[in-house]
Amino acid sequence: MVADLKTFFQNHDNLLDKVFGRLTVIAFDDWYPKLKQSRWKCICECGNEVTVLGGNLKRGIAKSCGCLQKERASEANIKHGGRGTRLYNIWKAMKQRCIDPNTINYKHYGGKGITVCKEWINDFDTFREWALSNGYNDKMTIDRIKTDKNYNPDNCQWLTRSENTIKGNIQRSKKYKNGN
Repeated sequence: MVADLKTFFQNHDNLLDKVFGRLTVIAFDDWYPKLKQSRWKCICECGNEVTVLGGNLKRGIAKSCGCLQKERASEANIKHGGRGTRLYNIWKAMKQRCIDPNTINYKHYGGKGITVCKEWINDFDTFREWALSNGYNDKMTIDRIKTDKNYNPDNCQWLTRSENTIKGNIQRSKKYKNGN
């Protein structure tokens, strides 16, 4: 957490009380200096509370808690229509690397005890709803904020491929310096 919020907001946008689509920013959550990303707690018009990256709010990527997408899907009268989409493939690959020992990256995920939360493991709709309300677009990759923790809504975020690469390089550099 940022030690001095007053100084922080002299150099960064204060999104408090601003409205982005159906989301109203109610509190600053945290700042990730290496990624140059802030996270904000928001309340949706429907009453749900979500935490969203500031850049996704400002770029218009995050507009609701997921209720907007749910409404649009029900209006179109579709089950989920996700099979074959990029997001569906991300969900499927995330699960596979955590549960399938024959997957090439299993040793880095499931082999180390990393799991997918029960809300997401068998429900693409729930995962998609979270993804769309937390900044997913076709240029983003899923990232675990704490790499030793599981895939779940509180520990995941969407980053661009380059942001994810930078984060990985920083973590590998720290491990190397510490002799791990």
